Amino acid sequence: MSTKRILGIAVFGAIFCAVAIGIMLITMFFRGDSVAFELPEMAQPAVQTPNAGDDNLIHVGVTPETVQAVIGETLSRPETYSRDITIESFWEDGGRAVTNIRTSVTGGATSLIVHLPDGAERRIIVAQDRLYIWYGGDSVFYEGPLSGGDRAADEWQMLPTYEDVLLLSTEDIIYAGFTTFNGDDAIYVVYRSPLFGFIRRYYISIELGLLIGVEAFDETGTRIYRMTAGSTMVGDADSSAFILPNGDSVL
Repeated sequence: MSTKRILGIAVFGAIFCAVAIGIMLITMFFRGDSVAFELPEMAQPAVQTPNAGDDNLIHVGVTPETVQAVIGETLSRPETYSRDITIESFWEDGGRAVTNIRTSVTGGATSLIVHLPDGAERRIIVAQDRLYIWYGGDSVFYEGPLSGGDRAADEWQMLPTYEDVLLLSTEDIIYAGFTTFNGDDAIYVVYRSPLFGFIRRYYISIELGLLIGVEAFDETGTRIYRMTAGSTMVGDADSSAFILPNGDSVL
């Protein structure tokens, strides 16, 4: 593999992708389908009173006034898990781009096998303060410093960081409560961005402490982004997902 090819991967992976993901998550320039956003009916919480004695469940009501304390004080992400997520980006002309990501997390490292809309496979590993990127089948890879801190792994998965809810003013939270999402008990938060005016819906698994569903709508109520998580295997991560093309493991 030529030096030019290595440089191409570095530039594309470390600069272009980071900028593209940042634009999507921060400014939300995408435009979506023509179905106007409507807030859902405020259904009764699916989990009002968790089983007594189960310390992993939430024992307080969730409202716009309490949801930040619930998220910040009672939820934590598992240290080791694997799952599949689907990211959909909706465009102004009615088009849609679908990205499927296999995520494995263990030992403080995150491995992503990303299947892009054009069919290409990109491999990304975020490990401590290092970033690794290559394409499926390549024998060389980009390695460089990692920026973004605790948000980096979420950003490379094209995910918003749900702990950002903790930074909101209560007035920006439209609704919060318990619900179910794809069969999982979840905290449901709807808020309006004070900066850009778009609306986000978060579904956060009570059992896992992970974001399992997201929808984002622009200021006109048009859907621009959707994330859906598949089943999660806690305590299970494929160690081979953390091996670089040269045979070294980042773990």
